[in-house]
Amino acid sequence: MALEDFQELVKDMVSDQDDAITSEVRDRAIDQARMRYSEDMPRLEVEEVTWSATGVFGPVPAGWTDSSVVKAVEFPVGRRPASLVFADAYRTATGWGLESERALPGSALVRVSYQLPHVLDAGSDSIPQRHRLAVASFAAHLLCQQLATRFAGDRETTMGSDMSRTESRSRNYAARAKDYRAAYFAGIGLLDPALQDAVAGSAVSAVVSWPRRNPRHRLVSRGGV
Repeated sequence: MALEDFQELVKDMVSDQDDAITSEVRDRAIDQARMRYSEDMPRLEVEEVTWSATGVFGPVPAGWTDSSVVKAVEFPVGRRPASLVFADAYRTATGWGLESERALPGSALVRVSYQLPHVLDAGSDSIPQRHRLAVASFAAHLLCQQLATRFAGDRETTMGSDMSRTESRSRNYAARAKDYRAAYFAGIGLLDPALQDAVAGSAVSAVVSWPRRNPRHRLVSRGGV
């Protein structure tokens, strides 16, 4: 399922009778959904590299990008449990490289696990089948938000029944945006961070507002004041 399939899926999710959502706007929403998904569920790649020379410096994997992050470096390769060395990426004027905590032998085979953003274009698609509907739902969430904002702004220039219709459309798109956002997080099996913040805020509010005990209800000793 490449970009064209996502375009059709999102188009079906967000009906736009006024043609406010152009193909460029829809594609931007899909790309923003891809980036959001990449933050929530990063793509993990495993690749083996050959250490250039004895020392702490070596090459990054061929698929490395500016957005990649090292997760694990294994040497020697194939041991169980895995033999890991601490290493991280560094950047120079000529490109990226790996630097390990200890020297590794020249020509050594080193296995690198790293994360990077998902790809979604005309020919490539790294989003798993089980999460494709969720990613499309987040793109639809963004588009419905835009339409809700647009119709909310149009209320200032409309009157009478037209104003009522515009308000109704704004509310409907806002509700759909909320539903599509919920569908995204449910689809990838994560809790919406906005809901986490709301729950945390409610807990703090409950603690702060806990009623104080009425002084009249304090126990007083029989012989004391």
